[in-house]
Amino acid sequence: MASRHVSRVAAALAGALALAACAADGDAGAAPLGPTVVADASSPPATRSPSATRTPRRARCGWPETCTSRSPHRSPSMARPPRGWAANGRTAMSRRCRVRRTSRRLTRGEDGVWELTTAVPAGLWNYGFVTRECSLILVCSVDADPANPPTLAAAADATQAWSQVFVPVDSAHPTYDAATQIPVAAAERGTVSRVDDPDIGVYLPAGYDPERAEPYPVLVLSHGAGDDETAWFTQGGAAEQLDHAIATGALEPTVVVTTDFTGLSAEGMEDPDFFTLYATHLRTTVLPYAHERLHASADPDERAFAGLSMGGRLAEHLLLNEPGLFATYGMWSMPTAVRNVPAAALTDTQRDNAATASAIHLGTGAQDPLTPSPSQVDDLAAAYEDTGVRTTTLETDGGHAWWVWRIMLADFLATTAFSD
Repeated sequence: MASRHVSRVAAALAGALALAACAADGDAGAAPLGPTVVADASSPPATRSPSATRTPRRARCGWPETCTSRSPHRSPSMARPPRGWAANGRTAMSRRCRVRRTSRRLTRGEDGVWELTTAVPAGLWNYGFVTRECSLILVCSVDADPANPPTLAAAADATQAWSQVFVPVDSAHPTYDAATQIPVAAAERGTVSRVDDPDIGVYLPAGYDPERAEPYPVLVLSHGAGDDETAWFTQGGAAEQLDHAIATGALEPTVVVTTDFTGLSAEGMEDPDFFTLYATHLRTTVLPYAHERLHASADPDERAFAGLSMGGRLAEHLLLNEPGLFATYGMWSMPTAVRNVPAAALTDTQRDNAATASAIHLGTGAQDPLTPSPSQVDDLAAAYEDTGVRTTTLETDGGHAWWVWRIMLADFLATTAFSD
């Protein structure tokens, strides 16, 4: 069993983000719209300051997973928060900035554009505008930046839509390893699209050829509660991670399908048959579509599955109850409140079913309050390893957040997906 703890926080922030949002009335003048990242050599961490965007109403900017500044003119330092960004249990930075779980108000300029400056670490990050009162960003209604729309449009009934900004990696001032999130050359980028029937997101690798002799390996990704099939692309940076893995040779060209489990029944996740319904949906709808319409392989040895949070529990259900459906699995940040199966509770049948897989990847954020502890994850990994399945675990500092799951996905692609 390969077990690792990865500490991603180093010495300094890599960026500061300034957004100008929400011109209240009329023309906003010459103020640039959309996030623009520029170097700020005056700050110790070599922070970066983007500018401006606009929404129809007064707004606040939501940053559910990143660091925000108290001053638009100061480069803040980072302090250890209750969850996330802690480096081996020590304070990573000084006192001025914490990871925020709420929104940050913007300031209206004389030109009518609402602005915000905030520190942002290197890598790919989500942001959005909150235009209604809300106490916790995780449950706020969030609008994407109209000047920087997401890769895929959110569903019409979605309550949150996020835009993304990439802050370049600065080797002199590292935060966490965001190398796999660096956009590749245009010719090496895959395409992302959304299908309505069935509700799936689709990634096709650069150079995709539907007529080639060999079908493509297929990776199925599941979101967590509250998201849909767009989340891995609009929040998780999956396309960037896949582009990088394929371009560097860590992953062969692969078709990727993201599923939506929100409409399986009227009861949703409360349906007692929820897990069975999802497995049936995969077998009868998603996988046949991938095979027939996307030239994806029907060979289980050429199929992989991974999910986060509730999606991680779905991955576990498939591993323990649907032998031979996928060869490799990624299970990240599985909530203990939902169908928790500790190592000691695995039945002989579940162990036998798990043994049909070739490799498993387990991961969690060390400060995640919703998931099993790292030691419990290690116990589960050891139980799977005892069945003869190669098992990799990855513990990284962080909570229940997308920047953790981006790390998990990158590691899964490099170490586990489609491995022998």
